[in-house]
Amino acid sequence: MISSATVQNELSLVKSYLLLTFIQKVFERDSLILEESGVLKTPGLYVEMINAGVDRTGILLSEVKHEFNKCYIRVLDIQQNHSGVHATYISKGIKNQFSMAMPAFRKEMYERMRAYLGLSTSMPHTAAFPLPEKHHPESPDSRSTSKPLRFVERSLVTPSSAYKHKPLRSAAPAASGSA
Repeated sequence: MISSATVQNELSLVKSYLLLTFIQKVFERDSLILEESGVLKTPGLYVEMINAGVDRTGILLSEVKHEFNKCYIRVLDIQQNHSGVHATYISKGIKNQFSMAMPAFRKEMYERMRAYLGLSTSMPHTAAFPLPEKHHPESPDSRSTSKPLRFVERSLVTPSSAYKHKPLRSAAPAASGSA
């Protein structure tokens, strides 16, 4: 028989894995948008801050994966829909399920994102979540069906091309020495 503490540890690891995976995906997406938008005067500052969050998330995710290996846990499937996030995982040969309601998942996700960005973890009263409908990339109809999460492996040693900074434009071409 598996102890209650073991089951709680497994659920905590799976929950952290899901949160970190989603957070990393959001940070990477936001970093690319900021870098490519051309709207900000100094996008490098904001991209650098978000990339620091990506790095923190990546370190924590690698620690969770290390714990997965020690505990013989493997996530098989992740589904996300309007009601929540659901994962199927195997622990010591036994198939299990983890589910978390979307409002609670988003709340914890935002709290963790704030911490990984070095912000206060007590959310200000002006923080709006979930995002207003106009900021959701999917159509209202598509949120009612489950959709699998796409995983993108990222090395912690070599940054992906998404994080390579674009060269800054020079103010003026240098004057040549011959006149």
